[in-house]
Amino acid sequence: MQRISEQAGPVQHWAGLSTVVDVFDQSDLFEEIDNQKVVDFSRLNGSPGFSGVDSVRKSTGISVRRILREGLTATDLGEALCRRVQQSTGSLLTDFDAVLLCHSHTDPEECQRLAASLRDRLDVPPTVITAFNYGCCGFLKLLQDASELLDEQPNFRRLLLLSVETPETWHDAADRLFCGLVSAGATAVVVEKDRGCPISVVRTEDFGIPAERRPNPHPLFSKDTCDAFTFRGIPVRRTVMRMNSEPVFLNGIELMLNNLRSAMLSLDVQSGQRVVVAPHQPSGKLLRALVAAAKTEFPEVEFLNNLDQYGNTISSSIPVILARLPEVLKANGRLPLRHGDHLVLLAAGICMTELSDHMAAGYACIQWAQTTEYTPHFDELRQPVVTMAEV
Repeated sequence: MQRISEQAGPVQHWAGLSTVVDVFDQSDLFEEIDNQKVVDFSRLNGSPGFSGVDSVRKSTGISVRRILREGLTATDLGEALCRRVQQSTGSLLTDFDAVLLCHSHTDPEECQRLAASLRDRLDVPPTVITAFNYGCCGFLKLLQDASELLDEQPNFRRLLLLSVETPETWHDAADRLFCGLVSAGATAVVVEKDRGCPISVVRTEDFGIPAERRPNPHPLFSKDTCDAFTFRGIPVRRTVMRMNSEPVFLNGIELMLNNLRSAMLSLDVQSGQRVVVAPHQPSGKLLRALVAAAKTEFPEVEFLNNLDQYGNTISSSIPVILARLPEVLKANGRLPLRHGDHLVLLAAGICMTELSDHMAAGYACIQWAQTTEYTPHFDELRQPVVTMAEV
């Protein structure tokens, strides 16, 4: 499946990012998992697991990841996110021309159930939320969908993109490949016509990985209905995701490199403008390898790493960076973005529709638009809200 949308030739309208929020400041939603808990989880099935907390940190690049507090569900997380959107924008869900939701799961129908329960909880019509099980590239795929809708529907002006991820409900806490990586998260992004930071290109595609790029006969990803453990160490019978780490690692790097090359070719970088890359946050090991390879071709490009305190939040990982851009830039030793700088969003990962031999990947190019030095806006809950100034 190929999904391409880009501006070409004279255009009358363009799509832009105008507002981004998350709910990570709401301690009533999450409890944290530190690296000692990850060590303990990795040994639950009797395997040696991680050797210690230093091993977890070196492998994952993460110190803290989150799960929902006991008794809460994805619906509670989604409702809190929608309430935050209302507080931050002054708009109800019904004020948007479309609401697109990504909720990833081993059960492809779980996203539809979440959308239905959110519609009931928020008392909105059945047509308001459209749900997708997109996986790691979920935000870029939603952004693709939004750009196409704004282009195809002349009356559409403003769309809302929601990412609500609870990977602790579809992974095995004893699986060493996942237990230290995955984290719950929820983000909301407003995409508007002719307002915000312009999106010049957004491309996503599900790539078939040929046999020669898979050094062993096992599937890239697979579902396994088995006896597993929750992220509280409780035995449970569930369908979990399994990963064939070596080919996923190698092809994930190659796909992101190829998409970065395409992104760089599409940019018109003027003197004094920076290019900053906000990649999906799969693991510290993969990010380090990606940056090392990319720096040989693009030494001036700046990369952002947001893993340490947030982990891999699946489709929420890129918008979490956008929601907290000032602090992420500072944490990475980077200066604030200036008007005209280029922001490249980059992702590769699981293809939820063809697990065994495909991976999803893509990129988006955004030009930072502001007339004054960026200052984060805060609502009454002290949540940083990124509001991109209208051009």
